[in-house]
Amino acid sequence: MNKATVLRVVGADAYLLEGDKKFSALVLKKLKLKGLCAGDIVEYSFDAINNTFIVQNICERRNHIDRPNISNVDKAFIVISKEPQADLFLVDKMLVYLGIEGILPFIIVSKADIVDDGFIENIKCQFSGCVQKVIVLSSKTGAGLDEFMVETKGCISVLVGQSAVGKSSLLNTLGIRKIKTDTIALKVGKKKSRGKNTTKNSELYVTNYGSMIADTPGFKMLAIEDMDDTELTHYYPDIRKFAVKCKYKNCTHLPNNDGCEVVAALNNGKINKDRYNRYIKVKSAFKGVKAEIING
Repeated sequence: MNKATVLRVVGADAYLLEGDKKFSALVLKKLKLKGLCAGDIVEYSFDAINNTFIVQNICERRNHIDRPNISNVDKAFIVISKEPQADLFLVDKMLVYLGIEGILPFIIVSKADIVDDGFIENIKCQFSGCVQKVIVLSSKTGAGLDEFMVETKGCISVLVGQSAVGKSSLLNTLGIRKIKTDTIALKVGKKKSRGKNTTKNSELYVTNYGSMIADTPGFKMLAIEDMDDTELTHYYPDIRKFAVKCKYKNCTHLPNNDGCEVVAALNNGKINKDRYNRYIKVKSAFKGVKAEIING
């Protein structure tokens, strides 16, 4: 039976990609109940009598993101910029979630034509040890675009990040025009100045260089506060490589632990202090104690 990738599901129709061929197929009710979504690899058949393609089966998924509803994601690109102010605590949580799902993480520093070098270096110092790559990109000048295209070619990728950080501009630069019906815009509430949006129909956009990319308003992430210390540390690779060498079996890696390998690495400048402080803040929330923050 032939196989294809789902680009979009609307009602009883799925829009599929097989090689260079795009076509629509009827979705059986039993598969809609199973949550057929963009990114799924499906088996399909052709009904010659009704001249209709029919999706028959959903192949096993490698991973699945709840919001947006996308499966089999290879890479995620967390897009940040100096304006609006980057929420690095949110970036940390996204990295934990991506680690759980087995999705390769990247960071894009967008609007490189107006972002100062100090901001770029700070992001690289904090995250180079825990992502595949930090890409500095400008949709206006094209800087970094080739690097992004190399990393996304042949992959299913998602763009994540706050509103107005440059995700849509990047898609436009790639020649992708988002369909207006994909997203419902919600009015800004009186008490909050930030806009809200929710994806009605998640969609993978096909580029002319052989990649599939989805723009996302954000992940419906697991509550990482429900994880234990050891599990959380596993998803901080820049800290984990020192934690596994710690001589204390159940070490909390807090600043007051003399002899702790993580604290020693921190004091020697091998772990970024800002990244460590956010890590400790999460760990302390588990135990209901006040976090001890390292200054300097």
